[in-house]
Amino acid sequence: MQRMLDAFKEDVFDVLIVGGGITGAGVALDAATRGLKVALIDKGDFASATSCSSSKLVHGGLRYLEHGDFPLVYEALQERKRLLRNAPHLVWPLRFLLPFYQGARVPGWKWRVGLTLYDLLAGRDNLQHSRGVPRARLLRECPRLRAERLAGGAQYFDAQMDDARLCLEVLQTAVKHGAHVANYVEVRDFERSGSLLCGVRAVDHVHGEELSIQALQVVNATGPWVDRLCALAGETDPPRLRPTRGSHLILPDQGLPCAFLLLHPRDGRVFFVLPWLGKTVIGTTDLEEAHAPDEIAVTPEERAYLLDGYNAHFSPPLDSKAILGSFIGVRPLLASHPGEPSARSREFRLFWSPSGLLSLAGGKYTTFRHMAEIITDAICARLGRRRLCRTRHLRLVGTPEEPWPDFRRQTIARLERLGLDTPAAVHLVQRYGCRAEMVAQVILSRPGLLRRAHPEEPDLAGEFLYQRQEEMALVPTDFLLRRTHLGLFHPEMLSRAADGLPGKDNQPDVPGHEGERARSSGWGEDTGRASAQG
Repeated sequence: MQRMLDAFKEDVFDVLIVGGGITGAGVALDAATRGLKVALIDKGDFASATSCSSSKLVHGGLRYLEHGDFPLVYEALQERKRLLRNAPHLVWPLRFLLPFYQGARVPGWKWRVGLTLYDLLAGRDNLQHSRGVPRARLLRECPRLRAERLAGGAQYFDAQMDDARLCLEVLQTAVKHGAHVANYVEVRDFERSGSLLCGVRAVDHVHGEELSIQALQVVNATGPWVDRLCALAGETDPPRLRPTRGSHLILPDQGLPCAFLLLHPRDGRVFFVLPWLGKTVIGTTDLEEAHAPDEIAVTPEERAYLLDGYNAHFSPPLDSKAILGSFIGVRPLLASHPGEPSARSREFRLFWSPSGLLSLAGGKYTTFRHMAEIITDAICARLGRRRLCRTRHLRLVGTPEEPWPDFRRQTIARLERLGLDTPAAVHLVQRYGCRAEMVAQVILSRPGLLRRAHPEEPDLAGEFLYQRQEEMALVPTDFLLRRTHLGLFHPEMLSRAADGLPGKDNQPDVPGHEGERARSSGWGEDTGRASAQG
């Protein structure tokens, strides 16, 4: 996958998607597999906002049952099944424990009813039926769990993901099917034929070049920026979004046996404590966000709130010195649903403008494929194309044909024979799937690229070379926050990025992005921010 901007200048596309998060990526894949001529651009990097700042879960949303969102939960559980099959290297099953406490906002019997409904909605594709866990077993399995008022609990299964890389691989699969994509290309204005949009005028921030991109249909998939792009198109309707912010903390591995779904003692909200890539993640907050998505950061109050939630359930207690980093995302939720942010629906809607602009608002990461199917159906109907969706059973480019456990075991053995140690081999297979051997060949092509990018992590220095050549990584945060997660776990690497990434010749110099380098000393651009703590 490489930037080939000449195609943007020369072709008239059926669909131009503005926004390279998971929704835009899903539409690009669905439309390209139906034979449409597709272009996608993003003003920053792919997945650089909400799509790299999720809670890293592919789930039905157990807590949504409390608000009666049964159709949404059913749809999400069906999509969970598809993602586990179509991208097993990036989406994997995750066991949860749910402790029941006396006097909690949600009593144990109500959780049991919810889990029974969750099992029924998942149907025969359920990962594993939920079941009760006695108090003694909970404490034996997790000695750190506080015993006061603990009355027992339950276990259930959902799934976890590498969100930024999943978005990237959806785009890579779209490119394989003929889509043209480019990051760091920003829309400056729209082009019109009479009263209807026929394309955009944009600037390529890498080379400072202006572009005119022609398309029969322009899609606004900009997430938290949907209303801004509508305003740029001349719309005067009230805002379609009421965004909320979700902050997360990253801790060193706390040695917990699985993930936990918990209720915060302060307000009874659901929050998670999750194992993720050898670390522990606490999240999330859910607050109204009135500021521009580019201008937010995790506040001290949010850090204290999340730590208080953790400390209420586990011992010994932690303070802010234990935090490795944090990240924050803005959820582009619909303005049509008032009430508490946590109770607001994650459904999505399409909006057609008189100019022909199609805008997408709302939704949740897990259901991106189904949303893309509905969106592309609408596009095909407008363009007069009768094309059926092909993505329900479509494996992403890193997914092998053979069963994943067999492929994983055999490929790790082959990589070890090439000279990689076991942790490095496991890491490459889990991150790149059936592209792992291609990445290994790049790493082994030069002396020194087999060394660790950070002594505490499995990432290899040579991955940066592959990510530049094949994954359109251009600036430090592309490498450190989305192609890898080193900047989230070790924010000091972001502050050193101006002096070159590990493997200095792998650090491209990107004209016009001096500001990106300067900002990278503390966080990543857009709403997907990583920040140093302490």
